[in-house]
Amino acid sequence: MSNSNIFRSERGQTIIIFSLLLSVLVLFSGLALDAGLLYVTKAKLSSAVDGACLAGMKNLALGQSTAATLATNIFNANYGANPPTPSVTFPLDSSGNQQVKVTATANVNTYFIRLISAFATVPVSDTAVSTRGKLIMAIVLDRSGSMTSDGGESALQTAVPEFVAYFNNALDEVGMISFADNAEIDFSIANNFTAPITSDIGSLPFGGGTFGSGAGTGAMLNNTEGPPLSMAKAQVDSVPITPSQNAVKVVVYFTDGLMNTVQDNFNCPAQTLLNYGGFDQQGGQYGDIFDPASKTTIFGTASSTKFPYNASAGDCKNAQGAYVTTFTSQIDGSQKSFLQSNITAEAQYRAQQTATAMRTEASYPITIYTMGLGTVGAPATALLQDIANDPASGTFVISQTQGRYYAIPSCPSPTCTSELQAAFNQIATSILLRLTQ
Repeated sequence: MSNSNIFRSERGQTIIIFSLLLSVLVLFSGLALDAGLLYVTKAKLSSAVDGACLAGMKNLALGQSTAATLATNIFNANYGANPPTPSVTFPLDSSGNQQVKVTATANVNTYFIRLISAFATVPVSDTAVSTRGKLIMAIVLDRSGSMTSDGGESALQTAVPEFVAYFNNALDEVGMISFADNAEIDFSIANNFTAPITSDIGSLPFGGGTFGSGAGTGAMLNNTEGPPLSMAKAQVDSVPITPSQNAVKVVVYFTDGLMNTVQDNFNCPAQTLLNYGGFDQQGGQYGDIFDPASKTTIFGTASSTKFPYNASAGDCKNAQGAYVTTFTSQIDGSQKSFLQSNITAEAQYRAQQTATAMRTEASYPITIYTMGLGTVGAPATALLQDIANDPASGTFVISQTQGRYYAIPSCPSPTCTSELQAAFNQIATSILLRLTQ
């Protein structure tokens, strides 16, 4: 065979091999293009179901029908042109936690693998599930007399109903406590809270001093009329939590002033529960005394070293018949006179101790959000930051549950209500994020 024939033979073989390789190359290129199309569709689908799931969970308080509609709208917006129809359901998990489940399937028309009839259209599916824990929350509200002059009364009565409407009336449990010279439970923590809390906030009797304290390291004397922070803790802790249940405990504390009242049991005749502090006596140093039995405030006298406890200006005697002239401080265990400075320091200390106990509960620590209305002043701001364990606090403890302090400074003013609403909205958003983590 001549050399030219050999060359022609090898050239023919090369063309055949190249043709075979080109077919394989085109096939793999086609598969890559179709795989890329499927990948892009899967990514769009994943983003759309995730967004829809979060939207459904965020709006669950509006009812499942509305939540499903809003979730579908977000799905369509995120997916883009020609979106498939998602399935939005609201199951419960094995522990009774509320879930939002969004599933969607997009049918992708392929270009190259459609040569195999079974792969002309390939379904791509994705599912997102968001689990919402149960909210257990006590709202503690100042109804002292200053609220009527600094715009707090009307602002609070507008903002609170909007705030509680963010949450699930059937799943969550919320209670309300208000305080002035004394503190009382307005609505005991329970489901179906929206309507009664809205009604109660509209009929609060504003007046009196600022009793915002906790029991501190001492025992709470009364579960229905006691230190408001301690009553809030007792209310939140009274709700049972089943094993494996996702639950979030919260206390929201609102005031327009500095805590300056304490509650103790002096075992006086016909009187076992006394709040003392509040307003300074004009021209003197002694605080007022609130009589829970008669629901009246009795004013202390600067000239007396004894502790008056009734409207006839009688004096409080202990079980041994001696006049009560001092109280036992939890700060250092010493006996202190009823000077307003001593009482205010005591009120702050007991509040801080109670807040620390809330934030360090073993299984379900309580997150505390605080709000200060108007010009509460530097001491009140610092105290409210401490109680919340706000990172801006000078006593911030990184190992404890972190809350936040919100200032609403423009009160009284036309923007007072809107500022308070904005603060409540931010707290609601923070709570809802915690519930879905």
